[in-house]
Amino acid sequence: MTVYLFDFDGTLVDSTGAVEKALRIAIEKTIPAVIESDLYDEYYKALFLFIKGKLTYQHLGVIHELVAQGTIHEYYLQMPKYIKDFPHARRVIRTLRKRGRTVISFSGEHTYPGGKVIFLKRTNWYDEFDEVITFKSTKDMLTKFDTLRELYPDEPFVWVDDSPSRFTYILDENTLLVQKASPHKSDVALLFERQNFLKIRSLVEVLEIDDGLSEFL
Repeated sequence: MTVYLFDFDGTLVDSTGAVEKALRIAIEKTIPAVIESDLYDEYYKALFLFIKGKLTYQHLGVIHELVAQGTIHEYYLQMPKYIKDFPHARRVIRTLRKRGRTVISFSGEHTYPGGKVIFLKRTNWYDEFDEVITFKSTKDMLTKFDTLRELYPDEPFVWVDDSPSRFTYILDENTLLVQKASPHKSDVALLFERQNFLKIRSLVEVLEIDDGLSEFL
Protein backbone atom coordinates (compact mmCIF):
# COMPACT_ATOMS: atom_id res chain seq x y z
CA MET A 1 0.00 0.00 0.00
CA THR A 2 1.53 3.27 -1.14
CA VAL A 3 1.96 6.11 1.38
CA TYR A 4 1.64 9.64 0.00
CA LEU A 5 3.22 12.67 1.68
CA PHE A 6 1.92 16.06 0.56
CA ASP A 7 3.33 19.46 1.33
CA PHE A 8 0.59 22.09 1.83
CA ASP A 9 1.52 25.69 0.88
CA GLY A 10 2.61 25.90 -2.74
CA THR A 11 1.70 22.28 -3.43
CA LEU A 12 -1.99 21.85 -2.67
CA VAL A 13 -2.90 25.48 -2.03
CA ASP A 14 -1.75 28.90 -3.23
CA SER A 15 -1.16 31.29 -0.35
CA THR A 16 1.02 33.82 -2.21
CA GLY A 17 -1.55 36.61 -2.47
CA ALA A 18 -3.12 35.71 0.86
CA VAL A 19 -0.05 36.74 2.85
CA GLU A 20 -0.07 40.39 1.80
CA LYS A 21 -3.84 40.73 2.16
CA ALA A 22 -3.96 39.09 5.58
CA LEU A 23 -1.03 41.15 6.86
CA ARG A 24 -2.68 44.43 5.91
CA ILE A 25 -6.04 43.46 7.40
CA ALA A 26 -4.39 42.29 10.63
CA ILE A 27 -2.61 45.62 11.02
CA GLU A 28 -5.79 47.56 10.17
CA LYS A 29 -7.83 45.68 12.76
CA THR A 30 -5.36 45.78 15.65
CA ILE A 31 -3.38 49.01 15.20
CA PRO A 32 -5.30 51.07 12.61
CA ALA A 33 -3.34 54.25 13.31
CA VAL A 34 -0.26 52.69 11.72
CA ILE A 35 -1.91 52.37 8.28
CA GLU A 36 -1.69 56.06 7.48
CA SER A 37 1.60 56.68 9.25
CA ASP A 38 5.23 56.39 8.25
CA LEU A 39 5.51 53.28 10.42
CA TYR A 40 3.38 51.02 8.22
CA ASP A 41 6.21 49.80 5.97
CA GLU A 42 8.37 49.00 8.98
CA TYR A 43 5.56 47.13 10.75
CA TYR A 44 4.64 45.24 7.59
CA LYS A 45 8.25 44.21 6.92
CA ALA A 46 8.78 43.08 10.52
CA LEU A 47 5.64 40.96 10.46
CA PHE A 48 6.53 39.48 7.06
CA LEU A 49 10.02 38.51 8.22
CA PHE A 50 8.59 37.01 11.40
CA ILE A 51 6.14 34.85 9.46
CA LYS A 52 8.89 33.66 7.12
CA GLY A 53 11.16 32.82 10.06
CA LYS A 54 13.74 35.43 9.00
CA LEU A 55 13.29 38.03 11.74
CA THR A 56 16.33 40.18 12.47
CA TYR A 57 17.31 41.87 15.72
CA GLN A 58 16.52 45.22 14.11
CA HIS A 59 12.78 44.43 14.06
CA LEU A 60 12.57 42.62 17.39
CA GLY A 61 11.04 45.60 19.22
CA VAL A 62 8.32 45.96 16.57
CA ILE A 63 7.44 42.27 16.85
CA HIS A 64 7.05 42.58 20.62
CA GLU A 65 4.51 45.34 20.03
CA LEU A 66 2.70 43.32 17.35
CA VAL A 67 2.43 40.39 19.75
CA ALA A 68 1.10 42.64 22.51
CA GLN A 69 -1.48 44.20 20.17
CA GLY A 70 -2.67 40.80 18.94
CA THR A 71 -1.64 41.56 15.35
CA ILE A 72 0.15 38.27 14.77
CA HIS A 73 -2.74 36.27 16.19
CA GLU A 74 -5.14 38.23 13.96
CA TYR A 75 -2.99 37.46 10.91
CA TYR A 76 -3.35 33.73 11.48
CA LEU A 77 -7.11 34.14 11.77
CA GLN A 78 -7.33 36.16 8.55
CA MET A 79 -4.87 34.23 6.39
CA PRO A 80 -7.00 31.09 5.76
CA LYS A 81 -9.81 33.20 4.28
CA TYR A 82 -7.65 34.06 1.27
CA ILE A 83 -5.86 30.76 0.65
CA LYS A 84 -6.96 29.16 -2.64
CA ASP A 85 -6.86 25.50 -3.63
CA PHE A 86 -4.84 24.60 -6.70
CA PRO A 87 -6.93 22.99 -9.46
CA HIS A 88 -7.86 19.35 -8.79
CA ALA A 89 -6.11 19.35 -5.37
CA ARG A 90 -8.97 17.93 -3.29
CA ARG A 91 -10.04 15.51 -6.01
CA VAL A 92 -6.54 14.06 -6.15
CA ILE A 93 -6.36 13.59 -2.38
CA ARG A 94 -9.85 12.07 -2.15
CA THR A 95 -9.24 9.76 -5.09
CA LEU A 96 -6.03 8.44 -3.58
CA ARG A 97 -7.78 7.71 -0.27
CA LYS A 98 -10.65 5.98 -2.09
CA ARG A 99 -8.04 3.77 -3.71
CA GLY A 100 -6.87 2.76 -0.25
CA ARG A 101 -3.69 4.83 -0.16
CA THR A 102 -2.48 6.40 3.07
CA VAL A 103 -2.36 10.17 2.52
CA ILE A 104 -0.40 12.32 4.98
CA SER A 105 0.00 16.09 5.19
CA PHE A 106 3.76 16.53 5.66
CA SER A 107 4.82 20.17 5.74
CA GLY A 108 6.83 22.80 7.54
CA GLU A 109 5.41 24.54 10.59
CA HIS A 110 4.84 28.28 10.60
CA THR A 111 6.68 30.55 13.01
CA TYR A 112 3.51 30.92 15.07
CA PRO A 113 3.14 27.69 17.12
CA GLY A 114 0.37 25.58 15.63
CA GLY A 115 -0.06 27.97 12.70
CA LYS A 116 -0.09 25.22 10.08
CA VAL A 117 -2.83 23.29 11.89
CA ILE A 118 -4.87 26.51 12.13
CA PHE A 119 -4.58 26.95 8.37
CA LEU A 120 -5.50 23.32 7.68
CA LYS A 121 -8.56 23.40 9.89
CA ARG A 122 -9.84 26.81 8.80
CA THR A 123 -9.52 25.88 5.12
CA ASN A 124 -11.29 22.56 5.79
CA TRP A 125 -8.23 20.59 4.71
CA TYR A 126 -7.38 18.95 8.02
CA ASP A 127 -9.84 16.05 7.70
CA GLU A 128 -8.85 15.38 4.10
CA PHE A 129 -5.76 13.52 5.36
CA ASP A 130 -5.21 10.30 7.26
CA GLU A 131 -2.62 12.12 9.36
CA VAL A 132 -1.14 15.61 9.70
CA ILE A 133 2.58 15.99 10.46
CA THR A 134 4.46 19.29 10.70
CA PHE A 135 8.18 19.88 11.18
CA LYS A 136 10.17 22.87 12.44
CA SER A 137 13.52 22.39 10.75
CA THR A 138 15.38 20.15 8.33
CA LYS A 139 16.60 17.99 11.21
CA ASP A 140 13.06 17.68 12.56
CA MET A 141 11.80 16.84 9.06
CA LEU A 142 14.32 14.01 8.70
CA THR A 143 13.51 12.66 12.15
CA LYS A 144 9.80 12.53 11.37
CA PHE A 145 10.45 11.03 7.95
CA ASP A 146 12.52 8.26 9.58
CA THR A 147 9.69 7.66 12.08
CA LEU A 148 7.24 7.23 9.19
CA ARG A 149 9.61 4.80 7.51
CA GLU A 150 9.70 2.74 10.70
CA LEU A 151 5.89 2.65 10.73
CA TYR A 152 5.75 1.68 7.05
CA PRO A 153 9.01 -0.25 6.50
CA ASP A 154 8.08 -1.90 3.19
CA GLU A 155 5.55 0.44 1.62
CA PRO A 156 6.65 2.73 -1.21
CA PHE A 157 6.43 6.45 -0.38
CA VAL A 158 5.47 9.18 -2.84
CA TRP A 159 6.42 12.63 -1.55
CA VAL A 160 4.92 15.60 -3.41
CA ASP A 161 6.41 19.02 -2.61
CA ASP A 162 7.11 22.31 -4.38
CA SER A 163 10.39 22.74 -2.46
CA PRO A 164 12.87 20.38 -4.16
CA SER A 165 15.70 21.38 -1.82
CA ARG A 166 14.09 19.18 0.84
CA PHE A 167 14.52 16.15 -1.39
CA THR A 168 18.29 16.49 -1.42
CA TYR A 169 18.41 15.12 2.13
CA ILE A 170 16.37 11.99 1.31
CA LEU A 171 18.38 8.92 0.30
CA ASP A 172 15.57 6.41 0.78
CA GLU A 173 15.37 4.46 -2.48
CA ASN A 174 11.79 3.33 -1.81
CA THR A 175 10.57 6.94 -1.97
CA LEU A 176 9.50 8.59 -5.21
CA LEU A 177 10.25 12.30 -4.97
CA VAL A 178 7.79 14.43 -6.95
CA GLN A 179 8.43 18.14 -7.42
CA LYS A 180 5.29 20.23 -8.03
CA ALA A 181 6.39 23.01 -10.37
CA SER A 182 6.24 26.48 -8.85
CA PRO A 183 7.24 29.90 -10.20
CA HIS A 184 8.52 30.74 -6.73
CA LYS A 185 10.95 27.81 -6.34
CA SER A 186 14.11 26.94 -8.28
CA ASP A 187 15.03 23.50 -9.58
CA VAL A 188 17.85 21.49 -8.02
CA ALA A 189 19.92 20.14 -10.90
CA LEU A 190 21.33 17.07 -9.14
CA LEU A 191 17.83 15.72 -8.48
CA PHE A 192 17.26 15.20 -12.21
CA GLU A 193 20.06 12.63 -12.14
CA ARG A 194 18.10 10.44 -9.71
CA GLN A 195 15.88 7.62 -10.93
CA ASN A 196 13.39 8.22 -8.12
CA PHE A 197 12.69 11.87 -8.98
CA LEU A 198 9.97 13.41 -11.15
CA LYS A 199 8.74 16.94 -11.83
CA ILE A 200 5.07 17.57 -12.56
CA ARG A 201 3.10 20.61 -13.70
CA SER A 202 -0.37 19.61 -12.51
CA LEU A 203 -1.56 17.66 -9.49
CA VAL A 204 -3.65 15.45 -11.80
CA GLU A 205 -0.36 13.84 -12.83
CA VAL A 206 -0.15 12.33 -9.33
CA LEU A 207 -3.09 10.05 -10.21
CA GLU A 208 -1.24 8.97 -13.36
CA ILE A 209 1.80 8.21 -11.21
CA ASP A 210 -0.39 6.17 -8.87
CA ASP A 211 -1.78 4.19 -11.83
CA GLY A 212 1.75 3.41 -12.94
CA LEU A 213 2.86 2.38 -9.45
CA SER A 214 -0.13 0.06 -9.12
CA GLU A 215 0.75 -1.72 -12.35
CA PHE A 216 4.40 -1.99 -11.35
CA LEU A 217 3.68 -3.28 -7.83
